[in-house]
Amino acid sequence: MANYDFQSLLSPIDFEHLVKNLLSVDLKLNLNSFAEGKDEGIDLRYSINEEKTVIVQCKRVKSISTSVIDEEYEKVKKLNPKEYYFVCSNDLSVAKVDYIKDKFKKWMKGKDNYIYTKTRLNDLLDQHSEIHRKNFKLWINSATIFNSIVNQPLYERAKSLIDDIKRNNKFYVRNESLNKAIAILNKNKFIIISGIPGIGKSTLAKLLLWEYLQKGYEVLEIRKVTEGEQFIVEDSTDKQVFYYDDFLGENFLKYDVIEGRSNDLIQFINRIKNSQNKILIMTTREYILSQAKEAYEKLDSPELDLAKHTLDLSSYSKKIKSLILYNHLYYSKISLLYIQKLIESKSYSIIINHKNYSPRIIEQLTIKLSDVPIEKYVDEFIESLDKPLGIWNKAFTSQISEGSKLLLYLLMSVSGPITLKDFKKTIKLALEKNSTGLSCRIIDMQNYLKELENSFIKIQITDEKNHYIDFINPSIKDFMLTSICDDQVIVDFLIENSIYLKQLIYTIRYLAKNQHSDAKVLEKIDLKILSVFDNLHNQTKIISNIEFELPLHDIEKIDGLKFYLHIRTNKTIRNFLFEKFKLINLKRLNYRDERKYLEFYLEFEKELKLDYKEVLNELISNISHFESVENLIFSKAVDEKIFEDVLSNNLQLINNKVNDSVKREIEIIDSKNNLHHFRDVRLANLNLSLYSISIAEFDNFFNDKEIKIIEKEKLKLEQPLPEVEGVEEEYDLNFDEDELFKLELFE
Repeated sequence: MANYDFQSLLSPIDFEHLVKNLLSVDLKLNLNSFAEGKDEGIDLRYSINEEKTVIVQCKRVKSISTSVIDEEYEKVKKLNPKEYYFVCSNDLSVAKVDYIKDKFKKWMKGKDNYIYTKTRLNDLLDQHSEIHRKNFKLWINSATIFNSIVNQPLYERAKSLIDDIKRNNKFYVRNESLNKAIAILNKNKFIIISGIPGIGKSTLAKLLLWEYLQKGYEVLEIRKVTEGEQFIVEDSTDKQVFYYDDFLGENFLKYDVIEGRSNDLIQFINRIKNSQNKILIMTTREYILSQAKEAYEKLDSPELDLAKHTLDLSSYSKKIKSLILYNHLYYSKISLLYIQKLIESKSYSIIINHKNYSPRIIEQLTIKLSDVPIEKYVDEFIESLDKPLGIWNKAFTSQISEGSKLLLYLLMSVSGPITLKDFKKTIKLALEKNSTGLSCRIIDMQNYLKELENSFIKIQITDEKNHYIDFINPSIKDFMLTSICDDQVIVDFLIENSIYLKQLIYTIRYLAKNQHSDAKVLEKIDLKILSVFDNLHNQTKIISNIEFELPLHDIEKIDGLKFYLHIRTNKTIRNFLFEKFKLINLKRLNYRDERKYLEFYLEFEKELKLDYKEVLNELISNISHFESVENLIFSKAVDEKIFEDVLSNNLQLINNKVNDSVKREIEIIDSKNNLHHFRDVRLANLNLSLYSISIAEFDNFFNDKEIKIIEKEKLKLEQPLPEVEGVEEEYDLNFDEDELFKLELFE
């Protein structure tokens, strides 16, 4: 049974929204909201004409005096509605209820049911479970209600997401962007949310995930397409929603995200679309998406654009921007005196209409400026909007210890979540070779983490009950990247102390990018690669709170460092990597690593001087999957004449292997679209005539498979994907922020 204290859980605006939803259902009327102060203080109204007007007054107050009731009476008397309802966030005494009934008897007809109190509102929440569920600001921190709404096993898998929502639910403003995104997902089963940094991409994605979680979906956060492929099972009826944040990387085409693997992404999207009860939510920065589409033709398709939902400032109406600011001010721990300064100077209007307005900046400014002197608060707020990265600079340079700064530098170098156990290894080595001049002690690490938690970093727990850390939001990484790139001392320090492959590559490629023309820095990078290559290893990978210990092979190291050979002409480092490459046993590679091998070989074939015939024979020996056949054709670019000679000498063997791989591929395909794509595009591109094979040989296999797929799709139609409902947003074209930013609405 609901028993909420609306006074402590909801702001005046949130309380009014709840009352509107509950009374609209209870009274069977379509009530409209009005900003505080409009229509002489009336909050909700239903009106067909002057003779049929219903007015609702919402009072979110600890107690209400007779003098306040008398004031409301004078307002209502002027408006003279047909009916008047009085709603209070707390319970009222019998005497107070009688006073209200008597005072407003002309419009209440002397009946108790015109008065709604805390108890009655809670009863309505029990009666209307859907309204109860949608108002999660009420129940998300109530264990009893939470467990009755959200499936416990799903909660454990999505604990990180839910912890974020619990922390930030007070600040969320549900708006039309959510409706548009839900419509795209209901139609396409995947969405790409793109926009500028800080505009609210991740917030929208988490709100979507929250909606699906409540519908019984398992939330799986992935950082690579291959991670998603480990979890998705097309034939399974399990409900799964995959969350792929920054799917193109934080910087353009980050080395381990999409480079050379755009086809994998398209295939994964197709698997999602053709699977039962599977959803994919992706986010990216708009300019990175534009660059990627220029670089990769497959990403520039009408099909992907169909599901793109771009967030920019036009996505937020003036009302929504005002409510975002209001929520952050109201629910923050900032003193009322600071808010009073914003209201008195009407600076909220400048903030709402500022060209750099974004939800993330507003969030940070209501936290980071709480220690600024009151008389400087308004100026600091506006200045921080003018120079948004400056807020992190102030916190970094003057509000944390030197040891904490060193931890942030190291965390930036590993570029992503890292277990505490792996991070301690990095820190221990770094402190042995600390050339930064920053004071840092391993015994104080716990204190540094406490200092940084919830301001710069977040600390979470894996399913194996191990702690892992990451930056609390992307804007910190933007700031850190900018500050590190121009600091040669820090860059040298991070190069020297890289022990993981991902850490070394990210440091060289991105953190040291401004020093790529500096011969001394390049010499340090050379020495680092030469000294640690054999000892480099992977840090523990974390996918949806699950830990994975993955072996590291030389082909992955060389593929990751390939970009460096385009920068560096030094023969020593080039010959070192080439010799390491020559030692790789091609027969032991899976088809993905085989493709990496061939891409490297094609780029540096003249310097490698490998025996192409030997490479071809090993590729032929490797053929087991259709991708291996594609790899064989891919290698043809090395030398077409040698390719054709080897092909003709091994024609029967290749013919058998290709036949088997094609049949195997047909067997595992799970949709008509993918089946037709395989036959009309992938097989056609393969040019089977090279192997004296005709596509017609596989017609029976294609026909049999298509019949099976059609039968399976009939079953899917009988069990349609549950659609997630949108939310109602009211548009007030005459919205006036002055009516929202009144001191009494913050008390």
